This record gives sequence, C-alpha cells and structure tokens, in this order.
Amino acid sequence: GIVLLIIIVPLFTYFFGKRWYCSWVCGCGGLAETAGDPFRQLSSKKLIAWKIERIMIYSVLVVITLFTAITLINYFSHGSLLGTATETVQTWYGFLIGSVFAGVIGTGLYPILGNRVWCRFGCPLSAIFGIIQRYKSRFRITTNGGQCISCGNCSTYCEMGIDVRSYAQKGQNIVRASCVGCGICAEVCPRGVLKLENGKASDRINNDPILIGNNRIEVKL
Repeated sequence: GIVLLIIIVPLFTYFFGKRWYCSWVCGCGGLAETAGDPFRQLSSKKLIAWKIERIMIYSVLVVITLFTAITLINYFSHGSLLGTATETVQTWYGFLIGSVFAGVIGTGLYPILGNRVWCRFGCPLSAIFGIIQRYKSRFRITTNGGQCISCGNCSTYCEMGIDVRSYAQKGQNIVRASCVGCGICAEVCPRGVLKLENGKASDRINNDPILIGNNRIEVKL
C-alpha cells in the first residue's frame, strides 16, 4: 500500500491525471457510472458547492492522514500507542468511513447531489490525486472556444460540478483538481469544442484569451 501511494499513484497521475483510477479502476466510480448514471446532471455547479467541496474533501484527507499515521506508529510500536484499543479503533474507522460515509451516504445521496457525491465531498484518494493533477500532471481538457455556442451541455452533464462552459467560452484549458477525466463533457458537446489530452505539463495552463469569432487575442497585463 505504501509503495502504491508513494510511487505508482504519483507516476500514473502525472501521465494520465485522476482518470486512470477514478474512471478506470475505482469501484465507487464504476458504481457512479452505472447505478448513478440517471443522476449525473444533478451535481451542483454553484460557487458555494465548490467551497463546501474543498472544505469537506481536504478535511477528510487530514483526518485520514492522522488515522493512518497513528495506525502505522501503533503497528511498528507493537500496539504500545493504542494498546487494547487498536482493534476497536480500526473497526469503528472502517465502519464509519467505509460503510456509512462511502456506502450508505455516498450512494444514498445520488438523487440529491448527483452520482459523484462521494468522489466530490469525501474520497481521500480523490483529494490526493487531485492535488497531483492540479499541480504536476500532463492531463488537461483543451478547449476550442471559438466554436463554443454556449449550449451548456458540458456543464449540465459534468459529474463533478465543474462549470465547463465558462472555460470553453474563454478558450481556457480545464485543469481542475476535481476533474475525474470521465469525458462526458466532450461526449455531449455538439461542436467538438472539448478534447481530453496528455501534453506537456509546462503549457497546460494557458492565459485568459479574448475570443473573437474563431480567433483569439491574448491580453497580457
């Protein structure tokens, strides 16, 4: 598990972004794409939802990190840290996070908050992958803003609550920690404006262009 977290996760995320796990491997992601498919358009795109998302998912990451550190210290100290409470703590931890939060709440809120509610607000792995994807990855969704007709299909169907249309209208590449790279935005776009790509990490975040027809003018301040 430690080798996976330290070596494989950063390496794969650098080349493919979060999608190598969140859209290709993760069981919760598979459930979201099947059982949760009818609810994918229900994810909130409001600014307040994004703020709550950031607070919740990184709070969960901090708690998980602390629990993991305590568990490792307790293991290598042969149980001297927690003593007889070790098994009780691990049992409750698995029940609350694995069963109640991820299972019952995560899937039960599909009809209210969309099919990626667990991925957005509670998954610690999603938080780790997102940090790597945002700051050190080759993955991005490129936009051809001059072709955008502002129909809003991309934003409507985005499972992670990203306002994709706002990026497309400005011709900006989409580089977001929350994006799982499912590709639904590109699939529903009638003009082929969006494209999932793995390119150079250095130029994936572009300037804010002003679009005039099919041309773009970059204004540098």
